[in-house]
Amino acid sequence: MTRGPVSPGPVSRDDRGALAVEFVIVVPALLMLLSLVFAYGRVAQVNGTMEAGVRDGARSASQARDRAGALAAAERIVREALGPGATSCAASLRVTLDATFTPGSTLTVRAECTYSMDDLGLPGMPGSITSRSVFSSPLDPNRGVR
Repeated sequence: MTRGPVSPGPVSRDDRGALAVEFVIVVPALLMLLSLVFAYGRVAQVNGTMEAGVRDGARSASQARDRAGALAAAERIVREALGPGATSCAASLRVTLDATFTPGSTLTVRAECTYSMDDLGLPGMPGSITSRSVFSSPLDPNRGVR
């Protein structure tokens, strides 16, 4: 029975400490990547919630009979959409309304809020981010308005 070539014995290289060096290089990079994913998730969640709230607020405001009622309805809906989890955003929330309140015209709701990113502790991350959203909804052309 013939055997193939025999591999030489272990290489006389010293590998002590190699795992520690790899750990020191890889772990901070993984932590930074996870922190960036978390930051992106927060931005996407607040922006998505703001978009949905402004859309629903504009639709609700288009049912109102006057400007004051429309603005109150839009702001209430946007605040409800943000919910209790977005307290820093809700504290700085500003909702505005552009409408002439003539039948068939367009009503536009704009919302803006600033929320904190300080608690993430990422170097280079801004302290706060401002989210803006706009949505327009038509007023019913066959309905009377005041």
